[in-house]
Amino acid sequence: MKEKISDLLADNECTHVLYAYQDREKYLKNALTYILEGIEMGETVILIENERNMNVLQKQLNSHLTSDELEKVHSISNFDFYQSSGSYHPPAIYENLMKTITPYLEKKASFRSWTNVEWGTLEDPCSIIDWFETETDRVVHEHNLTVVCAYDSVKMPDHLEDALKKNHGHLMSDENILSSKVYSKPISQ
Repeated sequence: MKEKISDLLADNECTHVLYAYQDREKYLKNALTYILEGIEMGETVILIENERNMNVLQKQLNSHLTSDELEKVHSISNFDFYQSSGSYHPPAIYENLMKTITPYLEKKASFRSWTNVEWGTLEDPCSIIDWFETETDRVVHEHNLTVVCAYDSVKMPDHLEDALKKNHGHLMSDENILSSKVYSKPISQ
């Protein structure tokens, strides 16, 4: 998978990847690969992740990176990121996203992002997640960013996955990365 991630990033100035994962161990391995490759390329990595996965990744990163390199991994609790307003509220999440990336944009610092999207107890998150991901895709293209949005496929309703394929240029599984055949690139504003 490392070669597929490397090839994707080498061939695309910016990309918005939908990662529908099924196997937590493979997910963690792919996240680690993405993070390490970013650090190797001199980038900062914004990691928005749940505590359970963050603890595992942090142990692995500690064994692979120097203290200076570890400082280039900016970790954020996905619970804090997505629930900052007390619930999954897309405008608040979008504001959080912009607050997180603006310092890097202002410094023209190279960075990439890996986000584990979770929506708590919300029963049908499709419309609000679709809105947020559409806005994220616009930002990705406006600023030439590389962003992976990971979703646990077991918890993701089929209609949500179908909607997300339309606002992510690439689709990733535990084993592969492909271009989305139904992707609609955002119109520049």
